[in-house]
Amino acid sequence: MAEPRPGGGADGGGAAATVTRPHGTRSGRPYSLKRRLAAGASGLFAVIVALLSIGLWRYSQAAADRTYDLILTGAAIAIQERIALTPAGLEIDVPVSAFEILALAPDDRVFYRIADETGVTLTGDDGLPGLTPPPEAGARDGIRLTAARFGGEPLRLAVSWLDLPDASRVTRIGIAVGQTTLARRDMRNDLFLKGLIPLAAVAVAGLFAVRTGVALAIRPLVDIERDIRRRAPSDLSPLTIAPPRESDALVGAINDFMRRLGASRDNAQSFIADVAHQLRTSLFGVESTLEPTAAMPPEEQLAKGRERVRRTIHLTNQLLSHAMVIHRADNPEETEVDLAALFRRTLEDTLRDGVPDTIALGVEVEPGADGARVIGDPVALREALKNLIDNAIRHGPADNTIELRLAASQIGGRAAVDLVVADRGPGIAEVDKAAVLQRFVTRDDRGGSGLGLAIAAAVAEGHKGRLLLRDAAEGGLEAVLVLPRAVQRGRSPSQEQGRSPSPERGRIPPGAAGRG
Repeated sequence: MAEPRPGGGADGGGAAATVTRPHGTRSGRPYSLKRRLAAGASGLFAVIVALLSIGLWRYSQAAADRTYDLILTGAAIAIQERIALTPAGLEIDVPVSAFEILALAPDDRVFYRIADETGVTLTGDDGLPGLTPPPEAGARDGIRLTAARFGGEPLRLAVSWLDLPDASRVTRIGIAVGQTTLARRDMRNDLFLKGLIPLAAVAVAGLFAVRTGVALAIRPLVDIERDIRRRAPSDLSPLTIAPPRESDALVGAINDFMRRLGASRDNAQSFIADVAHQLRTSLFGVESTLEPTAAMPPEEQLAKGRERVRRTIHLTNQLLSHAMVIHRADNPEETEVDLAALFRRTLEDTLRDGVPDTIALGVEVEPGADGARVIGDPVALREALKNLIDNAIRHGPADNTIELRLAASQIGGRAAVDLVVADRGPGIAEVDKAAVLQRFVTRDDRGGSGLGLAIAAAVAEGHKGRLLLRDAAEGGLEAVLVLPRAVQRGRSPSQEQGRSPSPERGRIPPGAAGRG
């Protein structure tokens, strides 16, 4: 986002200025990957420790309950065994041993109650809960352990029912033994703390290990930064560090970028050197032609000077065109290009610039090539086609016939399209066809800059195609720009190549071209 700089704007009276924050930063400061990883790992550890602490708490509570429930159950059984039905009546002898067992928790209070099935207390603490309602006759539920409150204190109760049969009926006696929970709570807290201390130690050690691991993990990035920072601006050699697998793709991408940047720099340096040489040579020629001399009449010298200036202007335009093509190849703006429309626009530009009246221009779309489209840069493609047409005009005869033709083709097993510019000129010898595709290489003295075919070849290469030079069947040269064909939606490449409507032809006769 952009923020106004203090003192600027309408209120401050100064010039408006904006400060752009880098992407992914806060207050202009880059975020710390190390800090983020450490914070994420710390959060994960905190969640794990919290879950383990909950589990440890529940385990401690269950362990304390198990331990004291055994004591409480033992006391209830001891009391149950000392209740009997005799001829004299019900005999209850609460044993001292039962309470001695419960005395193992000296800080806890103990309550008990023995009642009949109607709820009448026979002995013990009246009102102690747990004995109402009694279970159904014949039910065997053993000793039930429940939580309750009595006298404002929390209790743990052991409740059981005893059936005492005689000759006429079964007498049911309920026994409830309760104990406060102080000892249980102390035991639970002790177990929890003893388990939590090593857990916390492990968590602290884990966090330290995470921070150390994060530091070791990002060390290759630090090594890369140091390597690049120590380099001279002209050093684009590949990184030689041995990265781990996780950083290997990054190092590979940096090395690939350096390779492409080095190639671009080398091309630019070579191009600048060639441009400087060509411009110096051309300007020196202009200067030498305009130098006064007694060996040549002034009119003839002026005509030669004008021709030299025209060639220098043409060379400058070609150099600018080549620089534009190189720049657009490094920064492609690709779109779907209709080649027939491209032909029409290029012809309009050519006619607008002026074509000798003796030259005829023709356009033909062969079967299978109508509606052909490619994915590419329309400006660069138009520049390449314009240079091929300009070459055909410049190097052909005065009564030249130039034909622009679209034809279906293949490249690398894919459907392609040929953009053919054919003339009736002298052509190019087979041994020279590869050389003339290089910059500043020409094979005649008609004022060519040696850049037209090089521009077209660079455009073809940038579009994953190629430029071919071949002899025309009727004499002359055919410059063929072969480009991969864009597959239209709903059509397979084989369907695109198999279309064969009637060919489209057009011809501009000599004389009409100049009037365009």
